[in-house]
This record gives sequence, structure tokens and C-alpha cells, in this order.
Amino acid sequence: MSFPPAPPGPPPRRRMSRAAVLWIVVMVLGVGAGAYGFGRLMLGYEAYVTQSGNMLPTLAPGDRLVVRQADDGEVHRGDVVAIDMSAYADSSRDGVSVVRVVGVAGDTVACCTDDHLSVNGKPLTEPYITPGYEGLFQFSAVVPEGAIFVEGDNRGNSDDSRFSGPVRLSGVVGVVVATGTVVTPKPLTPVTAFTDAGLPGTPYSDGTLGTLRWWILGGFVLFVAGFIGLIVSVVRNAGRRRRAAAAPPTH
Repeated sequence: MSFPPAPPGPPPRRRMSRAAVLWIVVMVLGVGAGAYGFGRLMLGYEAYVTQSGNMLPTLAPGDRLVVRQADDGEVHRGDVVAIDMSAYADSSRDGVSVVRVVGVAGDTVACCTDDHLSVNGKPLTEPYITPGYEGLFQFSAVVPEGAIFVEGDNRGNSDDSRFSGPVRLSGVVGVVVATGTVVTPKPLTPVTAFTDAGLPGTPYSDGTLGTLRWWILGGFVLFVAGFIGLIVSVVRNAGRRRRAAAAPPTH
């Protein structure tokens, strides 16, 4: 007595190759690295456009700026900062202005010693300001705690602390670290006028922006490499399965 052949069993489960798993891991790492760099850029930096000529020749109207958010309001002499104009001691204006920090808490800022601005009695040589406007009028101010004294580089056309008093540190939006965009930044060169005059402390120098760009670029490269590797792996595995299916059975 003969019996019908047993029905075929379920097809073998197709397992993902180790190479495919590896390339997927590479893609995930790329996404993670890119997301980390992009997220840090978006959370730590802001974009502004210069609206006036108060910072000529350093910055011109229409220049795009990359501003790093201030950490606990810490700024240094020589920093170019974006400030909330309502933070001036003697002003109720709104909006954001870009100026340079020339004095910090406890400093005595005065004009002029041989047509040079002085801080704590030490005259400054400021090659970054508009020529011809070094000493416009006499003044002397002591910067209170929790404040900074700011001026524009275009001293002949800048409404700053000389007229409106010091700026509260809480009103500092951030430090201008570059022109352009976070993708194509041109870093500002830190000035040395204050340290050259013998004053302690150096202007802020941002090293994070370039690093985060490499995170994004590296993440993109990893993702593309992983994607291409995965496609090649899948195609190769499919070819192997077709060849195995076409081969005659062995007994």
C-alpha cells in the first residue's frame, strides 16, 4: 500500500547576513552622530543679521552672524556680543544690537588718553575700529557688578554704553563667533588689544562650531557608506539564493 508524499515543509527562514547587520549598525551610528551634531548646533547657536553700521569695519550691514548662546552670561573684554537693547541701564528700547565689550565688572572705562580709550588707566590700541573716531568726547565710567560696558567699532555712529550706560549681563544674548552660517562659518579673529595693554583675560574663542560640523559630516558619510553597503549585501545575498535555487538537487 502506497501513501501520498508528505506535503513540503515550510520554507527555511531567511536570515539576515552578518554583513547586512553590520551595515545597518553603521547607518544607525551615522544617524546618531549627525543628529548629535545638528542638535547641538540648533540648541547652542543662533543666526542674526547685522542691521546697522555701528560695527564697521568689523561687521557691515547685512552680514549674517553666528551667535553662540552665552553660558551664564560670561563674557570677556574684546568679545563681540549680541545684546537685548532693553538691558541698557538708561534705555527702554527693544530689539537686538551687536557691540563690542570694552569693560567688565569693576573696570573703569575712560576716554581719552592720547586719543585712545583706556581701561583701568591703560590706553588701548584698537586697530579694529573705524579710523578717525578714536576720541570723540571725554567720559569716565565704572562698570558695576553684573554688567558690562560696550561700544561699537564705528565710534562715530554707535549708540552704546557711552550714551545709555552699562548693559546687564542677563541681557547678553550670546557671543558672535563667526559670520556666515553654521554650515559655512567664517570665524571672527579674537582681538588682542586688551591683553596687549596688560589687561587679564582673553576674548572668547569658539572651538565647538567646527567640531560639530565634523560630527554632521562624519554622520552623513557613515550613513551613506552603510546604505550603499547594505544594498550591495542584499543584492549579493539575493544572487546567492537564486543560484542555489537553480542548482540541480544532489542525491
